[in-house]
Amino acid sequence: MKKLTSRQKLLFAVYGMLLAIVGDYLLGYGTFSTSNAPGSYMGMTANVVPDWRYAVSSVLGFVCAAFFAVGACELFRVMEIKYKLADKFLYKLFKVANWGGILYFAFIHIGICMLPVVFNAGMEVSGDMVTSIDMTMRVLKSIAVPMIAGFVICDGFVTVAWIGMVIKKFIPVKMWMLICTPLISALIGQLMNYVSEGLDSGFESFGWLLMYLVCALKLVEKNEKV
Repeated sequence: MKKLTSRQKLLFAVYGMLLAIVGDYLLGYGTFSTSNAPGSYMGMTANVVPDWRYAVSSVLGFVCAAFFAVGACELFRVMEIKYKLADKFLYKLFKVANWGGILYFAFIHIGICMLPVVFNAGMEVSGDMVTSIDMTMRVLKSIAVPMIAGFVICDGFVTVAWIGMVIKKFIPVKMWMLICTPLISALIGQLMNYVSEGLDSGFESFGWLLMYLVCALKLVEKNEKV
């Protein structure tokens, strides 16, 4: 690792997010979807999807977290040493969000992957969608709090911090690049559901990817080591 440049280390987070996007679509596309059709239940429909998709998604979540940790730690060094942001509140908020992300990216894939697996098990045993969705919702209640907290801390905090640092010109990033955040990207992804339900699955991770790609290209030179 010592031989790698700062840009190369930052790009580890980008590679990790590419894996996360694949995992997101394995998890989210073609599983649960909102629906007002007569056969829907609680405003949703669900499909039995092979369990291997969720197993692979969980593994990709772990690998993503490891890759992301390399990029995040290097970004902290760059922002603290090169840009002297250690004492800035927005940077501290940004740092909390990124530290949270290292844990959250692994948990979220495993936690959410539990839900369709429970649904599949319910359908295998009962063959009844209503019963299977009720089982799934029961499991969701047990993991809802850490899921919501993780989303607020990671996506919410990092979006606020990034936009603030760009507007205040703490980092040499063009103003339009303030949209390169997971929360804004996730909101844009919701529009893709009008094309096909589940197309939004990878957009949250795509926002993280864009943010770290901007950092890799704009905060350090090609061969620079901070």
